[in-house]
Amino acid sequence: MQTADELLQKPLPTGSNTNFDELLYLKAHALERGGRTQDAVRTYLMIPDNVNSYYGGLATSRLAAINDSTARQKAAERSQTVQAALSAAAADYPAPYRFQIVSEAKKRGIDPRLVLAIMKQESAFKPNAKSPSAARGLLQLTIDAAQKYAKRAGINQITDDSLYQPATNIAVGSEYLSELSRMFAGLPEAIAASYNGGEDNVARWLGRSNQNDEGVFAAEVGFTESKNYVFKVMSYYRAYRQLYDSNLKRR
Repeated sequence: MQTADELLQKPLPTGSNTNFDELLYLKAHALERGGRTQDAVRTYLMIPDNVNSYYGGLATSRLAAINDSTARQKAAERSQTVQAALSAAAADYPAPYRFQIVSEAKKRGIDPRLVLAIMKQESAFKPNAKSPSAARGLLQLTIDAAQKYAKRAGINQITDDSLYQPATNIAVGSEYLSELSRMFAGLPEAIAASYNGGEDNVARWLGRSNQNDEGVFAAEVGFTESKNYVFKVMSYYRAYRQLYDSNLKRR
């Protein structure tokens, strides 16, 4: 808490891999763990919540879970504001390839809405997308990753061109995501970070965080690109969970 206060009193260095919302969340988390509930509530409330705010969303969730009527009321008000904004922006969160995504995700025990969130970030739902690193298709799979998971996905032969086929890409990508889910106990932040930054790095970041809290883990993500990727995917995931049920039917 002392370190957080010191950091919050000065401008963050240029290029810093953190922000003030993250610092406030870590401070509030420490206050809550230390039994200083009212101080934690006040600090969580300092983190603004909106459709793009990762730590704002976590703060709202923590306020809702605290055994305090005022905190829960504030959480409800914050949630209603974000829900209204998401409803107004629902067109920005389509659910294409619904049948394939639900089928492949559910048979592997992963949330179709997380697959959609990663797909939105990876390709913006463009099946012919190709990155400079030769990742292809909806979930931007490289041929090496595809070959590793294709047979487990029920596909005997995989080629560069077949990765542009939505059904193939979704099946192989879902198998890959299910493997990451098994490796990292289903933690969405870790799955997203691994999809971008690699399994070994995520294992190190998880070990360094040493706490069962998604916000603490996200703070430990050491690559700026991967951290920003996690924030974007998780904001999309939050939106999809509010707009769609687990069968990707609009609420």
